[in-house]
Amino acid sequence: MNLEHLLTDEQKAIRDMIGKFVQQEIMPVRDKLEDDYGLVEGIHKKLVDLGIQKGGYPPEYGGTGPGSAVTLGIICEELAKGDAGISLSVGINSGLILGPAAHAQNKAVLDKFVPDFCGDKVNYACLSMTDSTGGADTENPLFQGRGISTRATLEGDEYVINGTKSWPTNAGIASVYLTICNTDPSAGDEGIALIYVPHDAPGLSFGKQEPKMGFRTSVNAGVFYDNVRVPKEYRVAGPGHDAHFYYGAMSGTQWHSSTMSLGISETAFEIALDYTKERRSGGKPVREWSMAAGILADMAIRIEMMKASVYNFAWMMDHPETYGPPFSAQMISKAAATRIFAADAAVWITNKAAELMGSNGISPEYHLEKYLRDAKITQLWLGGQQVSRYRVVRGYYDYVVA
Repeated sequence: MNLEHLLTDEQKAIRDMIGKFVQQEIMPVRDKLEDDYGLVEGIHKKLVDLGIQKGGYPPEYGGTGPGSAVTLGIICEELAKGDAGISLSVGINSGLILGPAAHAQNKAVLDKFVPDFCGDKVNYACLSMTDSTGGADTENPLFQGRGISTRATLEGDEYVINGTKSWPTNAGIASVYLTICNTDPSAGDEGIALIYVPHDAPGLSFGKQEPKMGFRTSVNAGVFYDNVRVPKEYRVAGPGHDAHFYYGAMSGTQWHSSTMSLGISETAFEIALDYTKERRSGGKPVREWSMAAGILADMAIRIEMMKASVYNFAWMMDHPETYGPPFSAQMISKAAATRIFAADAAVWITNKAAELMGSNGISPEYHLEKYLRDAKITQLWLGGQQVSRYRVVRGYYDYVVA
């Protein structure tokens, strides 16, 4: 982190601890993780033993949080240097999904779901967001919730949910699903509803796990809601308020993605540095030739700018009294700008690393091809680079769809 003087001694200790963990527990088996989820779960269990999973939850439930965004960023960046899929799940399980309920002080939700995340077992959470019909329409801020097709209807003391979600992380293995719904498509933001659904709710089912090019150490599957009934208290906060939490979650998830782009890029850069030091051309290391040196310099520049952006935004999230709530147009805009830049930079950096390494860049022996595959995913999720740009411009002017 560039702003070293802003880190507490505890944050520096956490960074050192996770860095050593990655070197000892992930790097030696990173070529095996994608084909053996048992190894992945073993790593998650060791992280639980280190207290990482309960870091984002209130102390009254056995947690050690709520932690700061800067601290979570350090953890996710360091883990992504080893494996981005593991980093993704850790961020999700460490409070990002139940964060809206904590901020809304929804005791029913916290009492029901939080204790399991503060125990000694691996526990998964899921943001069940993207609808199978419409895709990125669910995340498009210009639609003000009208692109959300999963419907929630209040019947007495229960919400009845119907719809289908595609690609949510941890689907099928999570204990709780923060489900993005719509109670009335004509109501705009007032119709957005965020409802927590337990994994064993009748009518909730899951599709097969999706095969993927990258992020193979995280699980994705379809989620199907067939007249799923949950207590009305499992809704985060209510009409209007839920929209704020949804847009705030957009800030958090966009930023979370950028921490993984950063970790991926840093390891790809290290692989390229080492390779071009050992590989010789014309009697000297490849990196001593000006063309290769210039490429490495451009990689380093992007990493420096990415790191500054990631932790600048983390600092802003930790100080809402100065920068405003995460659901403000300005904060959403900055989060999206950070993610877009970080994802594009990660893809560029991993591509250039492969170019410097030639055919060895796509050989599993050198490990770069894994980071190359993972980097591309960070451009595609959360609405992709195009829909995310709508979030950016709304921080500067009111973009209206005709």
